[in-house]
Amino acid sequence: MRKMLAFVVVVAVIAVTVAANHSPNDGKTTINASPQADFGVGALGRIEPQSEVLVVNAPSVMEPPVVEKLLVAVGDQVQAGKELAILDSHKRELADLEQAKAALMLSEKSLAQVKAGAKAGDILAQGELVARTKERLRLAEKQLERGRKLREKKAMSDDDFDILISEVDVLQRELRQNEATLEAIREVRSVDVEHAEADVLVKKAALQRAEADLEISLIRSPIDGEILRINTRVGERIGDEGLLELGDTRQMDVVAEVHESDILKVRTGQPAKIFLRNLDTTLCGHVIELGRVVGRKDVLSNDPVDDTDARVIEVRIRLDDEHGRLVSGMSFAKVEVTIDTSTAAATSESSATTQISQKE
Repeated sequence: MRKMLAFVVVVAVIAVTVAANHSPNDGKTTINASPQADFGVGALGRIEPQSEVLVVNAPSVMEPPVVEKLLVAVGDQVQAGKELAILDSHKRELADLEQAKAALMLSEKSLAQVKAGAKAGDILAQGELVARTKERLRLAEKQLERGRKLREKKAMSDDDFDILISEVDVLQRELRQNEATLEAIREVRSVDVEHAEADVLVKKAALQRAEADLEISLIRSPIDGEILRINTRVGERIGDEGLLELGDTRQMDVVAEVHESDILKVRTGQPAKIFLRNLDTTLCGHVIELGRVVGRKDVLSNDPVDDTDARVIEVRIRLDDEHGRLVSGMSFAKVEVTIDTSTAAATSESSATTQISQKE
């Protein structure tokens, strides 16, 4: 019985072969390859602002600062550069700034004083002193001349004559000293001006340092955006979590974590559907950016058998404007993403049906 069944199978195969070889065709066989269905790429993801969520931290200082005053609340819209908080060092730095300003003003006044030279009153007083000394010297010289004539007549002793000579010498030295002092008062030395100018530069540098120290006692917004969460309140030290979280919610994105085995199917411009299971809502968007780093999952599913150590690449999807406004207050919400890769497949694989021709 088995031999009979085997014989029948062999005969059937031979019959099919003969029929194929004698088919009324042009010598070629056409085989239509059916295209594989493309269901797209699925992934989990999260909603976040276009700017990403920025953690605004305190300036880099030796000791974590304390928040003295908080100037914003959750939901506030802020502009870049707006003050968000004042730290406890602000009053001290403000006092240092005022001190630096006063020191600079004093140094600039000293420079102006050096350039102007001595006061007119001082110059006048010193000139009068020189004139008075000259007059005293002239009288002393007359006394000396009389004493010389009296000494020739033996009417003055040598000791008295020596006193007259000494008085003239003293007044001559005094006159030279007063004249030198007057010249020194009138002179404006370049070295004094340079010294005063250098002191002004030092005080300006100190002022700039004080201004910088004052600035780091304030925390400002780095971008235009919305306050999403406040991590540190008044009286608390700013820790690793930062002062607050900020994002530009005018345009919202979805970050999908695509498995590394599917990333080659994804291209920029491909449409995507985003499903919020909790709200039973579907959003629309398109791929704008593909990550370049393979990492571990951040968004985990509720499936206990899910591969939590799967290697994924982040793909950024720009939500349509209307849908973005709908979820502007839902940063980090978990979503389910489906990226339509059929468009890219149609362009990269132009023939879904392939004709294979072979000669007999």
